[in-house]
Amino acid sequence: MLPPAPADHPTFSPLLPHLRTSIPGPGSQRLVETLARYECPAITARRARRREQSGVDQDPVVWSRAAGANVWDADDNRFVDLTAAFAVMGVGHGHPAVVAAARAQADLLIHGMGDVFPNAPRIHLMERLAQLAPGDLQHSILALTGAGAVEAALKTAAIATGRPGVIAFHGAYHGLGYGALAPTAYKRSFREPFIDQLNPRVTHVPFPGADGGPFDDSPQGAARALDYLAYLLDNPATGLADVGAVLVEPIQGRGGELVAPDAWLQGLRALCDKHNLLLIFDEIYTGFGRTGRWFACQHADVTPDLLCVGKALGGGAPVSAVIGTPEIMARWGQSTGEAIHTSTFLGNPLACAMALAALQVLEDEHLVQRAHDLGAWLRHRLDTLVAKHPQRLGPVRGRGLMLGLPVLDHRRQPDGAEALRLMGALLQRGFLILPSGVFGNVLALAPPFVISTTQLDAALDALDAALQAG
Repeated sequence: MLPPAPADHPTFSPLLPHLRTSIPGPGSQRLVETLARYECPAITARRARRREQSGVDQDPVVWSRAAGANVWDADDNRFVDLTAAFAVMGVGHGHPAVVAAARAQADLLIHGMGDVFPNAPRIHLMERLAQLAPGDLQHSILALTGAGAVEAALKTAAIATGRPGVIAFHGAYHGLGYGALAPTAYKRSFREPFIDQLNPRVTHVPFPGADGGPFDDSPQGAARALDYLAYLLDNPATGLADVGAVLVEPIQGRGGELVAPDAWLQGLRALCDKHNLLLIFDEIYTGFGRTGRWFACQHADVTPDLLCVGKALGGGAPVSAVIGTPEIMARWGQSTGEAIHTSTFLGNPLACAMALAALQVLEDEHLVQRAHDLGAWLRHRLDTLVAKHPQRLGPVRGRGLMLGLPVLDHRRQPDGAEALRLMGALLQRGFLILPSGVFGNVLALAPPFVISTTQLDAALDALDAALQAG
């Protein structure tokens, strides 16, 4: 029986795709021609301009505006966004309350002075984070990106414990800045060019249920994964005496919407307590309602020592944070006038004002509960699609509105090429979706919380048609 879904969001019309041109259209192609002349070719995937160049099959569409769960491109083609722009736009693209907050703040103060002169939005944002965070997580360090929050957490762990070593997990994605790239293990190609410049004291261990990993996500598999980590920490011969922190995503996002078993996360908490390690949760992706709770750690009733948040926090503005206990944050010591961790745009007032508005929208419009309810409805619809295409699709993964659909070949092995084809077929039908997973074979659904069942139904019908056409 299909679970009930919440009514359409009152602010945004549930508009379906409307394509005026071929995809990409001439306007997008002209802009990408300009992009090709001025941007480093390693950044945006685009069609090769010359025979000797590498590239992808076609140019991307160029976004021009967005509202709710819809995006328009440079040719005024309208798409339905199943990505929430990397899970950032939980409250929807261009939510009126967030836009109004940005306009009001822009009239007052656009830029502050980092650690030197605070501003009111920065102060109130950290106050709000303390109110929302679980347990005794009260003190924040603000940053601009998810990687910046992770790096601040790793610095905090080194300061607090005096031990620079870090345990991280296969399939993890924590960002591509140098500090965050060291614990990232999503793809080897991300790390190899820079491996000699990364922290050598990061040790990667198996994540239960990871594709191609030694431990599945069953209770037995999770227990074996925990036993293996316990062995590494207990045995002096493994050389991990300098480990001060364990960094984990409660659900691996880029790694393929892999949900860490609750008992395993609870076991990590116990191991960290036993060995006096700091437990760091990277909830950049999962935080602020994405999984149907304010934070994914609440599903397992586990409170980390440090909580990294970002993405949906800013309502579209670049802002992130690591939130820790007063005791741990106090280990940094008192600033004497020149902070040893800061940045020019620390606590930018415009971004902080937008973040405060986005958090208020999440609360006032009950969007965390909506993510839970709509996620249950969507999961049931996806299960129906899997039952219709059992040879092509694997079991649905994830929680809330963070769901993954594995695409498999005839041997039931990950099929990244087919997932890429399906992504392209959906784009041609007006739906934006991205693949995830270490093999690139998981179709990731992380739409804005304001998306309608009408839009989701249309997207799954388009996916069904693309599967039948393949």
